[in-house]
Formats: sequence, C-alpha cells, structure tokens
Amino acid sequence: MGGLVFLVPVLLVVSLGYAVTYVVAEALGIAAPEAVAWPAGLLLFAVTAWAGLRWHRRRRRRRGPLRSSPPSSGPPSPRR
Repeated sequence: MGGLVFLVPVLLVVSLGYAVTYVVAEALGIAAPEAVAWPAGLLLFAVTAWAGLRWHRRRRRRRGPLRSSPPSSGPPSPRR
C-alpha cells in the first residue's frame, strides 16, 4: 500500500506530460508523436520532482533544525 502513495502521483504526472505532448505533436504533424511524448512525460516528472525536493529543503531550512526534546524551563544541571 505504501508504494501506491509514491507511484500514483508519478503515474499521473507522467501521463499528463505524455497526453499534452502527444496532442501537441499530433497537431504539429510529427510522424511519431509517441517518440516525443514519452520523454516529455518523464521530463515533466523529473522537473516536478526536482522542484518539489527543492521546495521541501528550503522549507525545512527556514524552520531550523528539529529538536529531539523540548527545551527545559528549569535551571541547568551541574556539570561534573
């Protein structure tokens, strides 16, 4: 079930890129629109994944590092 969470959005993005490029290639009169549509769908996925990862990293960097435990409100413990 966990694989579907990843594979369904990938399939949707690749299919969208394929469908749009296929229609455009057919309208332009390209002899083999499939040869253009599949790489365009994969390219759209690559660009989408790159942009999503970049956004995620930037967002995480703005929030700062995650703390493993909440800060204590009491006095600091003595060092030995």
